Amino acid sequence: AATDEAAELRDMLRQLQARLEALEQKDKAAPPPAVVPAATSGKQYIEAGDLPGSFRVPGSDTSIKLYGNVRTDATYDFKGRIAAVNSYGWANSLFLQPFDSSAAGKRTGQTFATARGSRFGFLSSTPTAEYGPVTTKLEGDFDGLNTLGGETQTTVRLREAWGKIGGLLVGQTWSTFVDLRAQPDLIEWNGTGITPTIRQAMARYSLPVGARGRVDLAVENSIGSTLAKSPVADYDTGLDYVAAFTQDTDWGHYSVRAVTLGYKNDQHSKQGYGLAASGRLNLGRSDSIVLMAAGGEGIGRYMYNGLVQGAVNTPDGIRLWRGWGAHAGYTHRWSDSLRSTLAMAETHFERDDVANAAQRANSPAGADFYPNEKLRQFWVNTFWNPVRNVDLGVDYSYGKRETFNGEKGTSSRLGTMLRYNFN
Repeated sequence: AATDEAAELRDMLRQLQARLEALEQKDKAAPPPAVVPAATSGKQYIEAGDLPGSFRVPGSDTSIKLYGNVRTDATYDFKGRIAAVNSYGWANSLFLQPFDSSAAGKRTGQTFATARGSRFGFLSSTPTAEYGPVTTKLEGDFDGLNTLGGETQTTVRLREAWGKIGGLLVGQTWSTFVDLRAQPDLIEWNGTGITPTIRQAMARYSLPVGARGRVDLAVENSIGSTLAKSPVADYDTGLDYVAAFTQDTDWGHYSVRAVTLGYKNDQHSKQGYGLAASGRLNLGRSDSIVLMAAGGEGIGRYMYNGLVQGAVNTPDGIRLWRGWGAHAGYTHRWSDSLRSTLAMAETHFERDDVANAAQRANSPAGADFYPNEKLRQFWVNTFWNPVRNVDLGVDYSYGKRETFNGEKGTSSRLGTMLRYNFN
């Protein structure tokens, strides 16, 4: 009986083995199963771009960076101030300061607050195999001229709009005559009066020189004014030509620049020029000194304090004002979140009695446009960064304007600024 049971067990094992072999042969002959993709959540993930703080546009090689700030300024004037606070007058323009003897100059304790310095913009970068990245920039603020009559009404203003490929930039940006890295760290919106506040349309080509040098050659939009009165009018027939050389170093940088610009009206024409040199000296990891000197004949708007003192129309022709100026600034960091700046500037114009008489007679804005002989300015401030992306600043500025006829206008202002930055 035991022998029979063992035989039956062997038969069952043989049958089971045969069935397994048949199944294996069937599996080998069948096609492989289709791969079913895993289920996704449907979310789109943002990829970091090539620019710092940027993202890549889905489905392209273009990187986009959004940036800007919300800025609020408040001022208190111990002396008189420019009346046109709703347009160009909210920021300090010492060359237009009301005379101390005038009604506007005697008004003290005036206050003003605005958020028109808030800014927005974006940068883009798209790589190319032939010329490197194609870069664009579009930036605006709310400091456009206000013609609506209310202090809280502002208009959007184009600051920059340009594209660049290789060394060629075309569009609107800061003039090639400007060295932004040699500016003192100020709250003052209009700067020191030595640096122009010009952003204009241009075509500029940049060439590398050595490892850290650069030459910039530019043709820029021209706006010449000789304060001509009707029926004589100013007009432009040419462009401004600017050249600059900048050298970066281990301790900072230095730059030299030149510009030639034209003045033309229905009766006469004249060519002016401007020269500038500037630099920044880094002292250790925290402190820095900035220096700038500029001047020329008919330099005009390429030195902010010469904005309305470049040229003047006279019966004998256009007279060009000769002017020069310099500023210096020192910034000290008390800690990672606290820094202070001390700065001063001085501007002089050469005496020209014919030009002086003509400009006073032709001034479209009365005493505001009377030509100045010298201007002196001084600033001291402190900035605090309580948290990342927040700047709080307090600034005191003092300045004095003096004309060739002896009139004086004094500015004494306390300014505050709160700025929230994004990206």
